[in-house]
Amino acid sequence: MKLDTPTPAPAAVDTAQLPLDALMQQAEALKASGFREDACQLYKTWIERSQSPTRFIALFNWGVMLSDSGKLTEAESAYRQALATNPGFLQAKINLGLVLERQRKPEEALEQWAQAAQLPPAGPAADVSLQTMALNHIGRLQEARSEYQAAEEALAQSLAMQPRQPDALQHWVHLRQKQCKWPVCTPLPGISVNDMLAATSPLAMLSLHDDPALQWMASRAFLERKFKLTEERLAPPKRIAHQRIRIGYLSGDLCTHAVGLLMADLIEAHDRNRFEIFAFDFSPEDGTAYRARLKQAFDHVIDIRQWDDRRTASVIQQLEIDVLIDLHGLSSGARPGIMALRPAHLQGTYLGFIGTTAMPWIDFVVADRFALPEDLTPYFSETPLYIDGAFIPLHASEATSPRITRASVGLPEDAVVLVSFNNLYKFNPTIFQAWLRVLKRCEQAVLWLLDDNPWATENLKRHIQQHGISLSRVIFSRRCTHQEYRERLHLADLYLDTYPYNAGSTARDVMDAHLPMVTLSGRTSVSRMAGSMLTAAGLTELVTDNLEQYEATISTLAQQPRQLQRLKQALTDGAPQWADAPSRLILSLESELLRRLDAL
Repeated sequence: MKLDTPTPAPAAVDTAQLPLDALMQQAEALKASGFREDACQLYKTWIERSQSPTRFIALFNWGVMLSDSGKLTEAESAYRQALATNPGFLQAKINLGLVLERQRKPEEALEQWAQAAQLPPAGPAADVSLQTMALNHIGRLQEARSEYQAAEEALAQSLAMQPRQPDALQHWVHLRQKQCKWPVCTPLPGISVNDMLAATSPLAMLSLHDDPALQWMASRAFLERKFKLTEERLAPPKRIAHQRIRIGYLSGDLCTHAVGLLMADLIEAHDRNRFEIFAFDFSPEDGTAYRARLKQAFDHVIDIRQWDDRRTASVIQQLEIDVLIDLHGLSSGARPGIMALRPAHLQGTYLGFIGTTAMPWIDFVVADRFALPEDLTPYFSETPLYIDGAFIPLHASEATSPRITRASVGLPEDAVVLVSFNNLYKFNPTIFQAWLRVLKRCEQAVLWLLDDNPWATENLKRHIQQHGISLSRVIFSRRCTHQEYRERLHLADLYLDTYPYNAGSTARDVMDAHLPMVTLSGRTSVSRMAGSMLTAAGLTELVTDNLEQYEATISTLAQQPRQLQRLKQALTDGAPQWADAPSRLILSLESELLRRLDAL
């Protein structure tokens, strides 16, 4: 087979004499032909020989090419030279910040963007856009560093300059959730609460409203705004018969992640005589034994971290995958572009996002009849694939004594400990005030929460004091390892679930610890997750369907130690019966998949 070879790059003749526009055209032509190094050299030679007043533009373009080639130190130098010539060159400041960020110099990156944001506009409206771009980069990086207040302030400045920025507004809303700043949706200049709802991400909407229509709207708007995908069909018209049905799981969370931690039992339960199981994996290598176990559970693990969506979809199609199950939905790290190419005959979603994805190329969602009752299905673009038991399978584990004590984490020995370790963005004033009312009614009770970030902790403390409750009755503990967190659960007496975004993977950990949990089940799947598991365990007395019943159930149990002990014993006694829950789930999944494949 004869391979095409690139035509040699043209030699640079009289480079310094080239006008800037001719230089740029020649450099772009070289890059387009695969001669990136020659294009970089062309810029370098021109810059060294030219005294043109437009030299700073060439330096900037050279920096872009160097950055794209991964030559970050050289790119940084090029941008700095461009700025030395033209200190007000905002795009160079922004790009310099990006290169510094990639070199793991976040403080220096933030300083460049802060300078760009403070420079006065030089006339054209584009300068304002560059300032907002700089502020948005500050917001993005500060959020990634968990500096939520600084991120929120940067985005607020950006939105004050240009209110019509749905992406910036989306992050601003979620940052307020993470800090427990209530009400989350507070009007900004030129931005209404309706504007905020329209820009709210699907994840944030799960916590904001127990309204399936709003959740569908958020998913649909997010999909159209962020991805702009066009559906294709790579899978051939007719399915090719194999000795075993080929199921592929698409995920970037096959590690010690909330989703990944649920998957090992399930993957290991597949019937290998009838099914061949593939992982299309873009997860981080966390080096844990659990990650190794997960990889070992699959028949094949295909690393797609360096592949784009089309290449990945092409490989899935070439491997003749019958069923492709996405474990992300619209959660962080999602790659919906792969599924949009329809590389498999039957495509579904499971676990990663507890709501509709609004993706027309996803055929089914794995669910149970409690979490996704029939009257909720009109708000899902996917058809439910109902499994036996809870869609988050119960897990058989023996109760173990923790190696830590109440005293070691600041808990009073003789108190009734009410705990909620759910992510703080799931908190809202309605549910939090219910907990505080319980503390007022039950003097022997204390509330145990995560000290996730200083702004959330401060805001929660302010709410506690405003309700006339001593701060000594609410204990905040810093995050810890997953193993220690599971041990901490054994120190509590009763788990308080959040609403409308229930505990999911955490709820299973709670039940593993044989810790009773009170949940409030509402109108959306995400508000019915914990209720699904408790129902499967036969503990429907802990599932409530309105706020008054939820609060009353917690208050009653907090004042009845014998009832709490009875529930703990019921969880302990029932745990051995949960051993086959993953197998039953997978068996019902396999049976339904076979039925649907036969119908194709």
